Amino acid sequence: MPISDSQKQGLRELLVNDKNLAVLLQLAKAATKNVCKTEDPEEALRLITAHIPDIYVLLSKRAITKELLFTYLSSRRADAATDFSKADLIAKVIQYWKQEHQPSTELSGDQNSSLLHKKNEEDYPIHTIARKFGEWFFERLNADTFSLVDLWADAALHLTIIASDGINEWECETAAEVLSTLTSAKQQFDFYFNPNLTHAGIQGRMDSYGQFVVICCGTLHSSDSCVGIFECAFGLLRDPFADNNWKPKKVKCFLKSEVQPPELHYLSLSETLQTALELPVPTDDFN
Repeated sequence: MPISDSQKQGLRELLVNDKNLAVLLQLAKAATKNVCKTEDPEEALRLITAHIPDIYVLLSKRAITKELLFTYLSSRRADAATDFSKADLIAKVIQYWKQEHQPSTELSGDQNSSLLHKKNEEDYPIHTIARKFGEWFFERLNADTFSLVDLWADAALHLTIIASDGINEWECETAAEVLSTLTSAKQQFDFYFNPNLTHAGIQGRMDSYGQFVVICCGTLHSSDSCVGIFECAFGLLRDPFADNNWKPKKVKCFLKSEVQPPELHYLSLSETLQTALELPVPTDDFN
C-alpha cells in the first residue's frame, strides 16, 4: 500500500520526536543502505518514505517494535488491547491514521469499491490466523524456543537450502527430526528469519483435504546483513489436546542465499509457492 499524505503525517507523529528519533535515523540509514546518514528528522522521514514506498513494509521493519506501536496507540487513546500481534498493531495504527488524518474528499465509487475489497480480503479470518501463526512461529524459531510440543508427533518436513556451494535437501517424518533439522540448519548458517508479515508476504489457503495451509516468505539475515530469502508452507491441523490450537503437521521450507537479496520478499515473487497461491481462500470463519 503506497504511503499517503495522511500516513506521512502519522509517521511524523510516530517517529519525529525525541523518544523515537534513534529509530527514525536507523530506518533512514538502512533504507539508503548506509549511503545517507542525515541527522535531520524531516530529511530522514523524507528518505524513508521515498525508499520504502509501502506503509505495511515500513511499519513491519524490525526497528519499529510492537512496544513502540502499542505505546503510540495508547498515547493517542486509540484501541490497543493487550492481546495482539505486531500485524494487529500495524493494522490498528493505519486505521487510526485513516480516521484522524484522512482528507474529507470522498473517493469515487470504483476507488472505494477497490479499497474496500482489498481491506476485506486482508481481514478474512484465514489470513488473520495465518499472520498470527507466522509471527508466533518465527519468533519462537529465532529465539530457539520452538519445541516438540509445538508440532504434531508425526510432523513431516521437506527442507531445501540453495547456497553458493550447491543444493542440500532434508526430509523428516517425526517431530523430533523436524525440530532437530530446523534448529540445526538455523544454527549452522547463523540464520535469523525476518518474515514479511504483511498480506503481501503471508496468507492462508485451504487445500483439497481440508487442511489449513499457511504460505509465507521473508528474508534471511546473518549478523547485521541480509544474506538471502526464504519461502515456507505449513499444513496446520487443530490439536484437541492443546486447547484446540493450530499445530504444524507438514512443513516445507525453501532457503536460498543471494548476493544481492531484496529488502523484502513477496509471495507474488516466490519461486516455490505459486501453486499454493492458487488454492481456495475461505471468506468466512472455518473450523
